Amino acid sequence: MNKRDHILAVIKAGLNAVPVLGGSIASLIGDYIPSSTQNQLEQATHLLAARLTELESRIDVSAADKEQFAELFKSAYLILIRSHHLERNRAAIELIANCLLAPNDIDKVPYDELDHFARCLDNLSIGAIRILVACVNIAAQKDPSMTAQGYRQFNVAELDGLAPDHLVMGLVSELNSLHLVHILGTPPIRIQGYANYPLELTMLGSRFVKYVLNAA
Repeated sequence: MNKRDHILAVIKAGLNAVPVLGGSIASLIGDYIPSSTQNQLEQATHLLAARLTELESRIDVSAADKEQFAELFKSAYLILIRSHHLERNRAAIELIANCLLAPNDIDKVPYDELDHFARCLDNLSIGAIRILVACVNIAAQKDPSMTAQGYRQFNVAELDGLAPDHLVMGLVSELNSLHLVHILGTPPIRIQGYANYPLELTMLGSRFVKYVLNAA
């Protein structure tokens, strides 16, 4: 029995002692968690194989720093076994693939930035990731080049419909904490749903979407 199986066995034993619902929940954990993890790893293997095949002519394994690759791979692996969201899992695969690109590849991201992006991916909720993609799309509509500082600013109102009013600022705050989107200040008078809060997409946020989420 490996460490993960031992932990699940302990949890199941504890839940079995709970009257009425304990046994059913223990069965759900025992039957579903291992198979779910296995399915996620199989899916990740297919995603990685497909992405490496797509990038084959641009990859230089011999040039990869083995220590950096190992650390980044472990970070991505932990994301893959914890998440069933395809967006997050594709992004984890993208981290691995980018690390293997040839040093002179135009899309090669420095390791320090990839390492930061791995922490971002691990810490962001799926809702925040979707909000970030929307922010990039909004900024691109205002200025396709996304170089003019003023055109990269917008209000929370432009995120209408992407999350409930009570949730949207929580998701934006996740992005703000990781320097992917900035909350530029607090308006003198706040309107419903924080709609008039000014936001700014950062260059780091743009790069995260382009090189990790592969969505821009």
